[in-house]
Amino acid sequence: MAMPIRETPILFGEDARIFEEKARNAKCTITKEEFEEMMLSYKAVLASLERGEAERKASYAKWKESQK
Repeated sequence: MAMPIRETPILFGEDARIFEEKARNAKCTITKEEFEEMMLSYKAVLASLERGEAERKASYAKWKESQK
């Protein structure tokens, strides 16, 4: 059985100010080439999922047609 998700803590005062400052000043740590490589991988996975979904829908339509 899954564990329940706990509440997200809310920051107040100095902790909130420090967190906001760090978030605002965060720097990107990957190069443009690494980003492009990740995007290519992402697009490949997405295309694979879309092909799988199209095959699933076609298979279901074929099955449903055979049930008539």
